[in-house]
Amino acid sequence: MRSLISSFRACPGIHRPAANTLRVLIPALLALLLAACGAPAGVETPPATPADPSAAVIKIGLLRIDDSVPFYVAEKEGLFAAHGVTAQLVPFNSSADQAKAMEAGELDMAMNDLIVQALMRKGGTDTKVVAVAFGATPAEGRFLLVGAPGSGLTAPTPGGADGRIVGAAGKTVAISSNTMMDFLLSQFAALGFFAPDLSDVQIVSMPNLMLRVEALIEGRDIQMAILPDPLAAYAVRAGCPVLIDDTALGVNLSQSVTLATETALRERRDEVSRVLAAYFAAMRLINENPDAYRDFCLETANVPAELSATYPTPSYTPGALPAEEDLTRVMDWLVERGLLAEAYSYAETVDTTLAAALIAGAD
Repeated sequence: MRSLISSFRACPGIHRPAANTLRVLIPALLALLLAACGAPAGVETPPATPADPSAAVIKIGLLRIDDSVPFYVAEKEGLFAAHGVTAQLVPFNSSADQAKAMEAGELDMAMNDLIVQALMRKGGTDTKVVAVAFGATPAEGRFLLVGAPGSGLTAPTPGGADGRIVGAAGKTVAISSNTMMDFLLSQFAALGFFAPDLSDVQIVSMPNLMLRVEALIEGRDIQMAILPDPLAAYAVRAGCPVLIDDTALGVNLSQSVTLATETALRERRDEVSRVLAAYFAAMRLINENPDAYRDFCLETANVPAELSATYPTPSYTPGALPAEEDLTRVMDWLVERGLLAEAYSYAETVDTTLAAALIAGAD
């Protein structure tokens, strides 16, 4: 397991950006993040047949982030047509807008997370997870808890007796309530990063990520924040100390998932299966040719040029589904928070047969 300390150093020679620089760069980063916040690699696909141009379209709602890149590669390489399905990628600037489109019946599939899925189901929009989009392993995808430059906050000493963040008591941490970032903060506390718990930390909800990252870097109002990449990478580059890296904890806390509506799974199951086959094939292409797809991945995920030299090409796990323990962890938190009256079961949440059939075809 990668040592925590390996991610705790800010890039050398980088100074705090001026406010006008922030206002130029951060909007580009936020184009993809306004609301946000183990299967074998060789997954075989069904026999390729040409797509029927007159066939009904499978509409897939996506945010322009790392998690969605394989869908765009599948489109670029003609993989949907090669697998005999017509797919339309529908971009959204926010998870909230995407959820509204799902609730209105305008989408057949989408990329989001388990928290959003559960809350949509509570509201009457039934979907099931058909694959993990990003985060099948702890190393895929990244959220960081970072401190403000000059805050005096430091990460726990690896291997030390005290696993708490140094200097966190009395400080303010910014998240977005009832989201994956809120969930992560509670999990970080459960792992002992705050002592005795979060009662000594002031938690503020700051859903606007532009406001959150500007306030953090400029040292206004908040001293800590949870950020997803590429904003997390930008904050570190700007001198924010890394306090927690969720990819280095040895436990899989954050995942995004590919969803299909119950209607699509019932009435258009073969088409959804063919979409997944193309999607998994695109994942393999990226994994096997990271240099060839690097520029396309960075452009698709709206990673600014200022970060492109060091920002890694993402890798993916074709055919993966959430582990039951990962789903249980999320459901328990939703119930504890009063967001659900009772947890949804694994069978209610995940369709295991589509991915399993594609995996079986590889054996």
